[in-house]
Amino acid sequence: MIKSISQFLAVVISFTFVSVSNAQVDIFPEPANDNNPVHTGDCIPQSEMAAIAKNFKQFSNIANREFCNDDSQTWHLLSSLMFMRQTKFAETMTPSEDELFSGKFAHGWYDYFVGRINKLEIVSNCQKGVIAYVYMWGNTMYTCPMALTNSFSSLDRASVMMHEARHIDGFPHITCSKGARQGLQGACDDRISKGGSYAVTVETYAQLSKYAEGIHPALKAYAKSSAIVYADEAFEIPVKIHRAEKLLALTNTQDFHSMDMETKEIKTLGKAPALGHIVRRGQHMILFPEDKTLKAGYVFSHDEGGLEQSPSDMVTDYNAQTPEEKAKLIDLHIGAQWSARVYGDSVKFLCDPRSPSETTLSLPNGLTASSLVYPEGYARDKYSVVLSTVSGDLLEVGCANKRAYVKASSVVLDQPYKRIQKAGGVVLGLTATGDLFQIEQGRSTPVTTDLQGTIVDITPQESFRFFE
Repeated sequence: MIKSISQFLAVVISFTFVSVSNAQVDIFPEPANDNNPVHTGDCIPQSEMAAIAKNFKQFSNIANREFCNDDSQTWHLLSSLMFMRQTKFAETMTPSEDELFSGKFAHGWYDYFVGRINKLEIVSNCQKGVIAYVYMWGNTMYTCPMALTNSFSSLDRASVMMHEARHIDGFPHITCSKGARQGLQGACDDRISKGGSYAVTVETYAQLSKYAEGIHPALKAYAKSSAIVYADEAFEIPVKIHRAEKLLALTNTQDFHSMDMETKEIKTLGKAPALGHIVRRGQHMILFPEDKTLKAGYVFSHDEGGLEQSPSDMVTDYNAQTPEEKAKLIDLHIGAQWSARVYGDSVKFLCDPRSPSETTLSLPNGLTASSLVYPEGYARDKYSVVLSTVSGDLLEVGCANKRAYVKASSVVLDQPYKRIQKAGGVVLGLTATGDLFQIEQGRSTPVTTDLQGTIVDITPQESFRFFE
């Protein structure tokens, strides 16, 4: 069974499997909006309707005419099937040198799917957050209403369909024993080489990003990040991926730059849609603009454009607020199984991935929050993060045994920082004046670059040989 992340889980970019009444239940990320209508169009021609009806008899009564976008549940089912049928890929799809893309499922997605699923049944009484599920002994994919809206892209639904079809081949999940999903029932597969449902998910996203033709660049960038998150988090045996990490810097000219940690070489990338603060959600980046009249949303560093879909329910709530209300949010941390929203004098926690319950804790001694900093690096499997304050005091905020806490931090710094990130094994601090320093054992050393005094935010960013 597939779940869209709802409430807390909307911030988690991961599948999670649990067994419910013998169904295969997966939690999917809240997907991207479909920025590429080419594959579905406004109408599905009669010839395609007839072809789909041959595999799905439930559409036989409408197979004699074209079917146009009426925003109905039927339209969203049909448009997803059309995406699988019409998406074109490069003639040659070379497997990666690592384990990211084997090409095992590279050809004939639609034929693979209809070879296992021949009925799409809409279920109205789904559990909260569930979007679809299958029973391994059947040939029906059960789909819930929340999946059949404009909030879900055809790209994501294609991944969902392929994932669920693989379950029919006899590939259940296991409970994670370590990593970002530790303790989550059915949230992992053993290893990617076995070709289970999560392997199919990784390959689907990787193939869409690398080899799909006619896909909006932002969706391709989104697919790349999704492939890496699943590869990193959904397997007990780590997936081999050829990767490198650099520092991404956003300057006051709205330019993105990458910095090599060894050579200190700087390369200009693309433009940001606005100045603001970048919050990590796994491999994805969310930009919270300084201009509070603007919406927060996915951001990409190579001029790929943007996505209309909100990255999470928390961001949706934020975007619905007035500029004055938005300004109250100081910072946001998104972990695999917990999150923290930082306000001036308090932190609001979501510590239980199975519950929407929130806990708000006040900062001690009248301290005022400044920003979250990451002297040990951003990691989704860690349950704490360092919070800097206006006075320079550092606090540790996090969740322990699903209980929120705020306490004094053991981290010691020789000067205050606006941001601290770790990239390529190097810890870097950004001051309020836009200057970079390398931090070692709490001591700061200036980093001389042409960007000094112009940087407004920094974050680590990985590159992957397969996608280069």
